Amino acid sequence: MAPTFVFVACAGGGAVDTLSLDPLSGQLEHVSRAAGLPKVTALTLDPAGTLYAGVNGEPRRTVALALDPMSGTASPVGAREVPATTCFLSLRPDRGVLFSASYHEGLMAAYAVPQDSAGPDGSAGPVTEYRSGPNTHSAVPSPDGRFVYAASLGTDRISWFPLDAGAGAAAASGGSVVRAAGHVDASRGSGPRFLRHSADGRRVYVSHERTGTVDVYSRDAGSGALELLQRTSAVEGLGLEPGPIRSPSTPDPGPGVVWCADIRLTPDERFVYVTERSTSTIAAFAVGRGGRLSFLRRTETEAQPRGIGIDPSGGWLLACGERSGRVTSYAIGHDGQLEPVGRAQTAAGPLWIECWRPSHAD
Repeated sequence: MAPTFVFVACAGGGAVDTLSLDPLSGQLEHVSRAAGLPKVTALTLDPAGTLYAGVNGEPRRTVALALDPMSGTASPVGAREVPATTCFLSLRPDRGVLFSASYHEGLMAAYAVPQDSAGPDGSAGPVTEYRSGPNTHSAVPSPDGRFVYAASLGTDRISWFPLDAGAGAAAASGGSVVRAAGHVDASRGSGPRFLRHSADGRRVYVSHERTGTVDVYSRDAGSGALELLQRTSAVEGLGLEPGPIRSPSTPDPGPGVVWCADIRLTPDERFVYVTERSTSTIAAFAVGRGGRLSFLRRTETEAQPRGIGIDPSGGWLLACGERSGRVTSYAIGHDGQLEPVGRAQTAAGPLWIECWRPSHAD
């Protein structure tokens, strides 16, 4: 059976590593490395065979990497400069426009994918900026492509923006500045970080970096509005205090504060997993009726797990340790339990994971 490929953005090593994941055993093997990508922080995948990487070295840019379906090797095929640093990257459902979140500049941006972005004069093409708020940490379009959602950690707010002919097409037809159609306030001091949509777009799950809460929202497809259904915790019992807003000038407060990061759903949407970096753990939740979560258990993992990924089969979870420089693969049990089965080394500072199963493998 053909392997699944795992791509890891390694900021410290300035590279994207390709690993192969055995679909039967879950074993990992290092395949190749795309170097020359200083401070690469975020990835997003076009399943047709292109990986996009947010690179924060000078110049700041988004790089398109073509994926070999046989070997998984990622090769740069295009790039464009971007106006701000990138901490989160996503692809509009039509695959023609990228959304990036900038934590330090406090904005969200949209622009055409690199290989399609050059204008007649050789320019990179227009950029649409969204007033998403301080410490914007994620930029996620809804599955129906009607709205894009941004979490502002600095204002404890989640906003949504319409992707109509005026705003959604702006990145392809002419740059502009877009204001939010609406917003919902998270708990004060919680620091909303990453958000994920259910496949049907009816539910939104949000991890909060500073308090470790996980919010579940219902979503109105017509207006884009969110309504809080549930607020639960990924850190209860860990004895951690609420964390600060991190910045280059903020001293490290030490291991006693909450520092949550990634949130992922399994493809069948039975389980949700959330990482906590201070304790290097992954919290598992079962998804019940109406999308509500029930805490299951906590698993120790790689040191400082900023990123996790789940393969397309839903059988394996991958976790990377920013301080360990390694990735561990876990078998996802029928009850959501994580069983470690494989481990591989990466370049320094792995932050982000995406998984790809080429169409020929199906």
